[in-house]
Amino acid sequence: MRRRELLAAALASACVPFDLGAQPATKPYRIGWLDYSSAAENLGIFVQAMTALGWQEGKTFRIEYRGGEGRSERLSVVAAELVRLPADVIVAPGTPEALAARKATTAIPIVMAGVDDPVDRGLVATLARPGGNVTGLANARRELSGKLLSLLREIFPRATSVAVLWDSTDPEPRVILGYIQTAAKTLGLTVNAVQVQRYAEVEPAFAAIKKQGNTMMIVPPSSLLNSKWVADLALKHSLALASIAPGYVYDGGLIAFTDDWHAVFARVAAFVDKILKGAKPADLPVELPTRFKLIINGKTAQTLGVAIPQSILLRADQVIE
Repeated sequence: MRRRELLAAALASACVPFDLGAQPATKPYRIGWLDYSSAAENLGIFVQAMTALGWQEGKTFRIEYRGGEGRSERLSVVAAELVRLPADVIVAPGTPEALAARKATTAIPIVMAGVDDPVDRGLVATLARPGGNVTGLANARRELSGKLLSLLREIFPRATSVAVLWDSTDPEPRVILGYIQTAAKTLGLTVNAVQVQRYAEVEPAFAAIKKQGNTMMIVPPSSLLNSKWVADLALKHSLALASIAPGYVYDGGLIAFTDDWHAVFARVAAFVDKILKGAKPADLPVELPTRFKLIINGKTAQTLGVAIPQSILLRADQVIE
């Protein structure tokens, strides 16, 4: 009789529903990382931020990285791969990535970062109420581009033009070029836009920019325009290079005004953390970056013979000496 009672109790306990939220994950969550350029930029920052939130790479989460090699058609293919796995959440660190991920799935949560006008692009219904499977951070590239150009204007008050070297094979630089052109009108500057599509066109483009009489230039980030190569060419042609991508100034450009990417991807990790704990993207408002960095390369200024105004130096977050 005792044996029969124990068996009945065991069967009864087996029928009690598991509290899944209180149980440790039996396998790591799959976090898909979709990358247009295959450069894995900022992935390390994201992993550090996840670790700071208490997650352990390889134990409680695993990164499923997929790169598009700078090709839209390839990006669509690898986005579909992440859906088939399936990933538990997909991180899309850019506009092409977010669009490709959203096209591939309306069910898997997507956390975007650095996306231009996510409402206009159909990624979310509104910033406050995304309403679908996408949330995360929009970008402030319009503001960044305008501020970068105004900083150049302070440094070169007599300049009448600015060159923009942009990669027309990448959708992002075209948008940034539009922002620069709008800002230039208010500052009374002419924009000399020089587009490139292949590596062989880059060096001749610098010669053309110099021939136009420009003293300053802006380079939007792209997978084609390697920061060290471009910065070296700018110095060779005595051009003051500026960008909203910090790599250019670290590699020899003059100035960068950029998002604080550590802060951005700490927020991305916070979104992923909430989603893996049960939150729905539709209920998580889209955020805008709130922290920015002004970086000046003092060595480059000295090489070019450019005097950086004290008012700008005092605002700089970092001066490279």
